Amino acid sequence: MRASAVALVLLLGCAATGCAETHAATDPRPATDPRSATHPRTAAQLLDSANRTMKALRSVTITAETVATGGGRVYSGRRTTDLRTRCAYKASFRSGSELEQIRMGGTDYIHGNDMYFEMWGRETIPAMRQKPWLKSSVSAARGADDLAVCTWPFTSFGKPTKGARTELNGRPVIPVEVRDKAGESPFARQPGTYTFYVATEGVPYLLEIGYKGPYNRTTTVFSDFDKPLAIRPPATADTLDLSTVRASG
Repeated sequence: MRASAVALVLLLGCAATGCAETHAATDPRPATDPRSATHPRTAAQLLDSANRTMKALRSVTITAETVATGGGRVYSGRRTTDLRTRCAYKASFRSGSELEQIRMGGTDYIHGNDMYFEMWGRETIPAMRQKPWLKSSVSAARGADDLAVCTWPFTSFGKPTKGARTELNGRPVIPVEVRDKAGESPFARQPGTYTFYVATEGVPYLLEIGYKGPYNRTTTVFSDFDKPLAIRPPATADTLDLSTVRASG
């Protein structure tokens, strides 16, 4: 159950591509265009426009929280990323595991609490707890490590339905709902209902995704669009390079 819940929570398994597009190309007809009144965009057009806009970003912050349908928080996480190869990530899990991660190119820097290392997906050695950070190759990551990727699957799927214009935290949005009955979503294998909230003024950012499934409910919020990234590796003195030590279990 834990592995499937984490896979759903982190919404992993699909890389975002096509990042060479610009905002001008992705938003040829913003919501304020007078043509929108006479030729309103369909749900599919709204979602496609939002996904193209998000793919073209140079940076974004993604905050997510998952709550079990029976009650209790399963996961919370915050990721600031260039949607390519650099990101900083913090997460906590229902198990009590806590993780902080910095990914730069092909290298991960990992900091976790005691519970995190109890659930670590690889072999451990005592020296791993003597330094605040571990340095590891991205290629060495295992599923149980619960590490995040820097990409995001901004892509359309299923048959979207457009809702009535409303507000989300004071910002005008149009909700676009997709019911996934067959597990075709790039986010998770479980069926469920996704609601995509698309900004209706200015650039058509995707502001939030709400997911309701048989086991969990997840809210994913996007913010800090194209803000400068200040992601740096930890100090060398605070880092243990796992490639220089031998795991002993």
